[in-house]
Amino acid sequence: MGRVLTNNLGLAYAAETSLGVLPGSPSWKTLEPNAINTFGSSVTTVARSPISKERQRRKGTVTDLDSAVEFDGDMTLDHFIDFAEGFMFASFTGPVVTVPTAVAAATDDYAVPTMAAVIPAGRLVYARGFTNADNNGLKVVDSGGTTTSVPVTDSLVDEASPPTNAELALCGVRTAAGDLDVDADGNITSAALDFTTLGVRAGQVVWVGGDAAINRFTSAANKGFVRLVSVAAHLLAIDKTGQTFVTEANTTQEVDIYFGRFLRNVAVDDSDYLEQSFQFEGTYPNLMAGGADGYEYAKGNYCNTLGFELPLTDKATLGFAFVGTDTDVPTVTRASGASTPIIPLQTGAFNTSADIARLRVQEADETGLSTDFKSLTFNINNNVSPEKVLGQLGAKYMNTGNFEIDIEAQLLFTDGAVVEAVRENRRVTMDFSVRNDDGAIVVDVPSMTLGDGSREYPVNESILINTTAQAYGDSTLGYSVGVSMFPYAPNF
Repeated sequence: MGRVLTNNLGLAYAAETSLGVLPGSPSWKTLEPNAINTFGSSVTTVARSPISKERQRRKGTVTDLDSAVEFDGDMTLDHFIDFAEGFMFASFTGPVVTVPTAVAAATDDYAVPTMAAVIPAGRLVYARGFTNADNNGLKVVDSGGTTTSVPVTDSLVDEASPPTNAELALCGVRTAAGDLDVDADGNITSAALDFTTLGVRAGQVVWVGGDAAINRFTSAANKGFVRLVSVAAHLLAIDKTGQTFVTEANTTQEVDIYFGRFLRNVAVDDSDYLEQSFQFEGTYPNLMAGGADGYEYAKGNYCNTLGFELPLTDKATLGFAFVGTDTDVPTVTRASGASTPIIPLQTGAFNTSADIARLRVQEADETGLSTDFKSLTFNINNNVSPEKVLGQLGAKYMNTGNFEIDIEAQLLFTDGAVVEAVRENRRVTMDFSVRNDDGAIVVDVPSMTLGDGSREYPVNESILINTTAQAYGDSTLGYSVGVSMFPYAPNF
């Protein structure tokens, strides 16, 4: 047996069908941690200490076992999407993301597993991970599609067997010339497009406007991230705009609207409620007899805490913590499918200088309180705890507690209204978004209160104010946090 070097360790995960149980053909995916803080079991033993003239202990017994997995990683789309549903205890809603089985040049279409519905012409899809560059990128869906075929207006190249990490994601709609307007209330209206067919919902954030001038409103104000207040057939009521939308009667523009899947915390009796457990594989080269690789499996892991760290002039990072039922001893036998894991694709790190598209705290009436952040820590806590019973080593079940959002931030002290909001325990709202070439994430906290308010007075620098925040269930939307995912977002 040789030495086992940390840098040679491999870490992968697979979703379980039930607590501690993998599906018959599990899909494993490689992880890219920066640090592995905990992996495996911690065993408790109790020694015998009888009253005896021998004055020494007797062999004890194993009484307890705790299993956990904790690691830190760069904030990437893949890292976040991998476990987003698990940490939110909810299923994604919205547009389809599918894995094409082939690409045909003759018909310029992607063959896909059977979808619930045909993707209509004029929708936008984003393709990534294909071997041929022409098959990647933003595409406009053409007419003639089926539930197993997505034709596009671009010319494609034959790929009989795309890589396993290739994907095709519905990411928006390109409207007909002159179809969209902005009304006097700053909302978006349509003449022909039925907004209820897009798969978006109240509380979700969308992006208005495309890369090309023809694909956005002519007014520079009418673009960017907006939150949907309501969705009707021909009216998108919006708020949380980057700037106030102005009235526009459009006659020529083929305006793009970009969106993706949406996630929010829900009640346990909601149809979107989900309890998803995960299994992790640690691969240790040369660990076993004869220099064979060793494999260790941490089972039955529920998502406990997730921390977003947005430090000054650095990478954004994520801290993951899972609570599990058990971890097997290392073995030379590998789990089914683990030798051919999916390789992550959306791996571009978000930096906190150029990739933050928006970061702000507002009053409930959208009066700005601050956009000048020095640092931000955003924590999700599910208060998961193991349930142990007699006759079983380790946990048999998992308990889930209240879903909690806690925020810590340091701001430039530019507005005394922040102090007033803290003292008066006023409802405020917050959102932040990050964007790079892999897509975008928008996190929206519709209702929260601020705390702390202490100041720092560094010499020759701006005065700083420290704040904390606690999110709570919004009276209108019903959730504490909404997360909007974008397979693609324009860079303007």
